[in-house]
Amino acid sequence: MNFFDKIVGEHGFLVELRTKNSFNEQLYTEIINYLSENVSRWKSNGAILIADAVPMFHLIDELSGGSRFWSEEVQLRVEDAMLELQVFICTFEEGLFPD
Repeated sequence: MNFFDKIVGEHGFLVELRTKNSFNEQLYTEIINYLSENVSRWKSNGAILIADAVPMFHLIDELSGGSRFWSEEVQLRVEDAMLELQVFICTFEEGLFPD
């Protein structure tokens, strides 16, 4: 399963989150691992591939939007995931702006 499908594909993370109101830890871990494995390449290139950026934007959008249908447990896990993604995204700023 490619990165896009892991996030927004028919059996992707966001589909399960929306339709089953469940947080799939295994898929989320695969997503975070993919991001972690590619961050140094993206930083050295000075860009994120569109094929990687678009699903990441979908993920951020859905997680930050929340849902009134999620259980409290899922809501808390989504909040934690969103904070984790924010920290991850901040790593792109490191070294971008000279002192």
